[in-house]
Amino acid sequence: MIHAMKNKNIWLLTILSFLVCVLHAVMLNTQYTFYVYTSILKIALFILCPIIYFKIVKDGKSKDILPILPIKGDKKNIRFSFVLGLCVFASIFVLYFILHSFLDSEMIVDALAKNGITADNFVFVFIYIVFINAALEEIFFRGFVFMTLYRMNLKRYAHIYSSFLFAFYHVAVLNNALVPGIFIFCIAGLAVAGLIFNIMAAKCKSITGSLVVHISANLALNLIVVFHY
Repeated sequence: MIHAMKNKNIWLLTILSFLVCVLHAVMLNTQYTFYVYTSILKIALFILCPIIYFKIVKDGKSKDILPILPIKGDKKNIRFSFVLGLCVFASIFVLYFILHSFLDSEMIVDALAKNGITADNFVFVFIYIVFINAALEEIFFRGFVFMTLYRMNLKRYAHIYSSFLFAFYHVAVLNNALVPGIFIFCIAGLAVAGLIFNIMAAKCKSITGSLVVHISANLALNLIVVFHY
């Protein structure tokens, strides 16, 4: 009975979280691709999905996915997350300078413009993506998807599925902004990034560590976009 209930919870979480990413991708392929609209939809989906899940399974609460501050005595892992964040920040710039000749600046700018992101409003979008969007994604992908599965003692599945979902979520976001070869490289890199974020969340027993590294990555990527403007 307990085993059957656990399997039901796993399937429910998997289906709901995957559906969230599909709905987000669908909207990005409609006429309502303006960044404000897609951001509002994403916030709504990322909040409603955990609420619906915990309401149905009646095991745990939505607030369980929100631990930001690390538990006492976890300063070592938090310090490591800042060091790792700095390394990720530097690595992204190194990769950019190696691969920048393969990037099409016009394609990137056009793709951003289709989503309502221009040089005029990019400062506000920059701040949102680096801090607010990073927090939203960490709460959903690590706090909800990864940590919920991890607490079920499904550690391997938690790592594999949440990193796959994180990469899949970005497919629709990057699809029209990069040439095919770089696109595939970036999606593979996002899956690896998801694994790194998962490891930091597991080590810190909260999303603090993964959030620090995620913000570092987003900061580097958005500074690179500034160069293309």
